[in-house]
Amino acid sequence: MAARILYIALRLDVTGDGASMYAMNNILAFASKAPVDVITLRGPRTDFGRSLISKLPCHIEEVSEESINPNRERLRLLQRGHNIFHESANLKRTVRKKLVQFNYTLVILELYSAYLMPGIRRLLPKAKIVLNQHNYEYGNHLEYVQFRIENPLKRKFYGLANFRYRNTERRLVKEADGLIAISESDRCLFNKIRNTDRYSYLLSPALPLEQVKDHYEPQCRHILFIGMMDWYPNIQGVLQFVKEVFAPLLAQTPSYHFHIVGKNPVEEISQLQSTNVHVTGAVDNIDIYIKQCDLMVVPVALGGGVKIKVMEAIQKGIPLLVHRASARGYDGVADYFIVDNMTEFKRRIIAYPREIADHINALGDAQEALRNQMKKNSETVGQILEDFAFFKQNSNRIDG
Repeated sequence: MAARILYIALRLDVTGDGASMYAMNNILAFASKAPVDVITLRGPRTDFGRSLISKLPCHIEEVSEESINPNRERLRLLQRGHNIFHESANLKRTVRKKLVQFNYTLVILELYSAYLMPGIRRLLPKAKIVLNQHNYEYGNHLEYVQFRIENPLKRKFYGLANFRYRNTERRLVKEADGLIAISESDRCLFNKIRNTDRYSYLLSPALPLEQVKDHYEPQCRHILFIGMMDWYPNIQGVLQFVKEVFAPLLAQTPSYHFHIVGKNPVEEISQLQSTNVHVTGAVDNIDIYIKQCDLMVVPVALGGGVKIKVMEAIQKGIPLLVHRASARGYDGVADYFIVDNMTEFKRRIIAYPREIADHINALGDAQEALRNQMKKNSETVGQILEDFAFFKQNSNRIDG
């Protein structure tokens, strides 16, 4: 039976948040091998994203998401311990219609849409379901409780709720026929949960983004951070960077500027706004800032998964410095750009005029490594299709 794939994504594009970019990453890899129908709450908004999709046998159906009912969301939080699931009646109806219309060989879900798994099993029992795990959300939420919840009673409640969510996430990981991880360390973690490494796959972030920066100043004066500014790892990383790196640099050289680009800045971030610190909020085009700035920093030491912004910076050609904790998944790709602590960030920024040529050479090497990673992703998708595209009547799900 020839493979026909249904991919259900929360949103996808070539820029924005990591979940959108990783979904695009994987959809492009699958569509290079077989026809893919995509159902999503938000399709590509960029011309480049739409162009990439249009060149492949990939059809996107965008579903309008209903307004969020606060009481319903609180109930779901109590039931599952986490509000990661974006339950949508419109999405359910659209998926059900597709499952009746087409005999899909393979259905790929993100954790956000994994609540659809039982319904898919009922309507299309022979289809295989692969779960795309962008993060280990239980681990992320543990960090969130530790670093962002100050009230002791609220922290205890969140901790208990998160333990309940742990059981939900682990159950979904086990019930899926296969699993896609974003890094080798994540893959090993999920293999332990599933009690097997069978039908476990690694798809690394490696989008074919266009280089937008082609001019490099001999001095580093404009420093850039990109990320959602209501996400706790970004908040913690930026606050620490400003305190321990940027403020001391500014005291020595008043011409430094720090651009914090990302939607939904929390109050702590907004209060950083000054003559030399620029908090933009959401922007229509981050490429403008990549062109204008000299160096991108990723001073983030928290959060699981892989930091997609590292891949984006490399592909778009901006020199960067990355905290080692944010370099997971980029072994052999981002080695030159890794620093171990805030002291190293400061030292490398000061050394930028002497290192700019090395930065440019390292970017070229990293871009080549990502091109090779795209080829490897394509090979991995080929293996997934080989494993799941043809069925035996007695094949069973994996029970961990």
